[in-house]
Amino acid sequence: MVRLLLLTIIILFPAFSNAAWPLRQEVNRYDALGRRQGKWITWWDKEKKIPMNIERYKDGRERGLCRYYYMDGTKRLQFNARKDGRMKVKYYLESGKLEKKGWAVMIYDPKEIRYSWNGRWKFYEEGKLVKKSVYRMGEEVTE
Repeated sequence: MVRLLLLTIIILFPAFSNAAWPLRQEVNRYDALGRRQGKWITWWDKEKKIPMNIERYKDGRERGLCRYYYMDGTKRLQFNARKDGRMKVKYYLESGKLEKKGWAVMIYDPKEIRYSWNGRWKFYEEGKLVKKSVYRMGEEVTE
């Protein structure tokens, strides 16, 4: 019985250590082509653990949930970047209340990278919806 317990501990211990834990990932890394990959964190204050932004990259482009923060650690912006360049975006006030949300698109052109609102947007004041609008490539087309 003691041998079985000892053997189990020896086999399972590496699986739960930081070095082998599959959910623990290296941050701020590049691939062989110099493109950002995986989780990236930039800090306002690293000692106090106040992030400036937490982003995820795939082949040098934002992919998945990305968040930007005010200097006090309150969320400022959050978007979920999709493979096709579309993003569901939310902007927050320093108070933490939702300011606006909608759809945008990130265009990756060899000459430039461009971000434009593209789709339905909702605007809030003190948590209440005050305006709805539709944008096409950054231009408001309806109110």
